[in-house]
Amino acid sequence: MPALRAAAAVALSAAVLLSLTGCGSDTDPAPSGDTRTVEGAQGTVEIPAEPERVAVLWRPTLAAATRLGVDVAATAGDPGGDHGLAPFLPEDRDGADVPVISASAAENEIDLEELASADPDLIIGVRTQNGFQAEMLPELEAIAPTVLLDWTGTDSWRGHLAEVGEVLGRQDEAEQAEQEYSDAVADARTEIEEAVGDPADTEVSLLRLQDAQEIRIETPASFPGQIADDLGLARPEAHTEADGDTDFISESYENLDRADADVLFVLSGSGYEDAPETFDSGVWSQLEAVQDERVYAADYDYWGAANHYAALRVIDDITAALTGQAEPAL
Repeated sequence: MPALRAAAAVALSAAVLLSLTGCGSDTDPAPSGDTRTVEGAQGTVEIPAEPERVAVLWRPTLAAATRLGVDVAATAGDPGGDHGLAPFLPEDRDGADVPVISASAAENEIDLEELASADPDLIIGVRTQNGFQAEMLPELEAIAPTVLLDWTGTDSWRGHLAEVGEVLGRQDEAEQAEQEYSDAVADARTEIEEAVGDPADTEVSLLRLQDAQEIRIETPASFPGQIADDLGLARPEAHTEADGDTDFISESYENLDRADADVLFVLSGSGYEDAPETFDSGVWSQLEAVQDERVYAADYDYWGAANHYAALRVIDDITAALTGQAEPAL
């Protein structure tokens, strides 16, 4: 966090803490309204029984809260991408009117003054391996009761919706959303089996175009890799071992052949715009997936979003490609 922002955060938290302690009072003021306790990554937290102004500090949390029917009062994220703040949200709840209280999608770029101005009665953040929001916890708690949820890696998207549902008291809605995903997987597997046979007989490659020099093969541990695995699709054996603690394999374009498979999905998005308009020339033309016209373009702004809305989009894209409903990117 830049020095000026850090200074502002400290000043803000001091002011808020002063107001909470009261003028010379020896006791804290009694909480107004009904409250309940929930478990966060930092321990037990007392929150409003029915929070009305919820701020969320992580894009998957924005997706979860929206899916659970909550009108978010403020959120973190980067509204400057191709699709705005959150392309995975439904068109009627696209987050366009939600105040953004961060300078980017980075978890530590929270503008505490903007967050306080949104007047939340509950803040939901995350405790990641970097621990940035955990370090901010005193400043966040000075603004509103704050619940941090553990985000240990990409696979945390699976349980995050249920955890947010617990905090918001919307467990039934969370169960419905999880069932929606399970049903979508089952329906997609049926469609794929009818079109091409056993999904396990089709090897798919998920290739992210990172920049002009680097390509990344998404492993089964990645977000789209997990969904491909749920659909029962096979992966080339060389695609299963990630680089260190990552969920991808980094390669250069001169090793593009290592990304080949029966079906190739090429992922690009607002992080890297220069995906080729056609894949039937240059190094791409040597791939069997290209020669067989089984290469499909996909939007990484969805395929990398790690939430249930995005998961449904990935399922639709894969199913359309494997059942002949999508046009190859040639």
